[in-house]
Amino acid sequence: MASVEQSWISSLAVGLGTNENALRLLISLLLAYPVSLIHRYTLFGKSPLTQHLYFIFFGLGLSYFNFGSEIVFGLANVLIIYLVLLVVGGNLPSVIFSFVFNIGYLVIAYYYTSSQNYDIKWTTPHCVLTLRLTGLAFDVYDGTKKQETLSADQKKTALRTMPSIFEVFAHMYFPCAFLVGPQLPMRRYQDFVSGAFADTVTGSLPACVIPGAKRLSVGVLYIAIYQVLGIYFDEQYMITDEFNDISFLGKLLYIAIWGKVTLYKYVACWLISEGSCMMIGLSYNGKDENGNDLWDACANIKIRKFELAQSGSAMVTSFNLNTNVWVSQYVYKRLRFLNNRQLSQIGALAYLAIWHGIHSGYYNCFLFEFVVIKFERDFETIVRDVPLLTNISNNTFLKPGITIARKFYNLLICGYPLISFCLLKYRKWGLVYRSIFYIGHIWFYSWPLVYIYLRKTVLKKKRAEEKRTDGEMKKTE
Repeated sequence: MASVEQSWISSLAVGLGTNENALRLLISLLLAYPVSLIHRYTLFGKSPLTQHLYFIFFGLGLSYFNFGSEIVFGLANVLIIYLVLLVVGGNLPSVIFSFVFNIGYLVIAYYYTSSQNYDIKWTTPHCVLTLRLTGLAFDVYDGTKKQETLSADQKKTALRTMPSIFEVFAHMYFPCAFLVGPQLPMRRYQDFVSGAFADTVTGSLPACVIPGAKRLSVGVLYIAIYQVLGIYFDEQYMITDEFNDISFLGKLLYIAIWGKVTLYKYVACWLISEGSCMMIGLSYNGKDENGNDLWDACANIKIRKFELAQSGSAMVTSFNLNTNVWVSQYVYKRLRFLNNRQLSQIGALAYLAIWHGIHSGYYNCFLFEFVVIKFERDFETIVRDVPLLTNISNNTFLKPGITIARKFYNLLICGYPLISFCLLKYRKWGLVYRSIFYIGHIWFYSWPLVYIYLRKTVLKKKRAEEKRTDGEMKKTE
């Protein structure tokens, strides 16, 4: 039976121009929709235990469909953290143990399963599981604190009582969200199962099928675009002699378009997963000012912002939203004791890099993200403080050209770090960067020195003129 299943899936994967593991992942994301519909029309509002068992059954079923007996590695991780929290309780030692153990477990898994290329294996959903288990430990710990000592974010996620083993496994293997996200705290899962998202008038689940179907259709569209354009824009082409023979500007243009196309496969997965969360009702977020239902509680990407972004920071804050929120709440904000925003940001990005894997390409990518965001903040300061640059940026006649230039910058700044993210090994991504003379590294890593110079000359001179002008105005008065 297994060989027959493997045979038709393998044949279909070849026909679609993809690999079997990727196809299994896509099928699993799509199977979450019938799972959602069955729950919506038969189990919504029923016994929480019945719902827990339903989600555990289908979550583990989809996991086994993808990874076979290797699902035991994830199950073991969940069981260990549950027992630690059950026995030790919600305290600082249990949080430290959970944080270190979970990320350590993931890194060891990467070490033993990694290859020369990005592969979809049991470590793929285990990334999501790692964050969810670590967040659970923090939430149980926060539940032991006094209410007035908690931040607004912590009040929304703190757990006053230890969840049952059925709640924990159902939350970890929630069929709509365990493979590629989105991240969701235990409190949201508990509220959903208890019927907290029901219509206040009818007591039924608000109309969520159409919003979910719309999100699915957008996700399928992105898959189609990626499948077509991916034929012409492939990272492996960038390590060939043919790519090396292209002109410098031609390489930059290729990298810019390739980066956006590459992101489409991630966007498609997030959209499809988000759509099933909508369809089951988990994404319900109340109503807007006009009384319309909101379905953005599990949103993992802002499509409009993603497509129209003109800066690296805008791009970063437009996708993988739930992971960014998780890192902000459980890593960045927990590093406040460092009393340095940049150190906290470096710590958060370092965690993200480790979370993605052990290849050097991840570390290059996230470090590059840090220096790009730093550059953009500094550059905005310069434009604001230098009248000539302010006038140029606000000039109506020049705006179309500036917009085009900023969009190309955005595409290039997106594709440039993705080279190392996708090619993983230095012997590959270093080859591509050498072919374009490490232009991004040279500019952005030398920027701090340029900025220091500008602060001591142009900006210092401007501030001196402002003080002199203010002084003359006061004398006149």
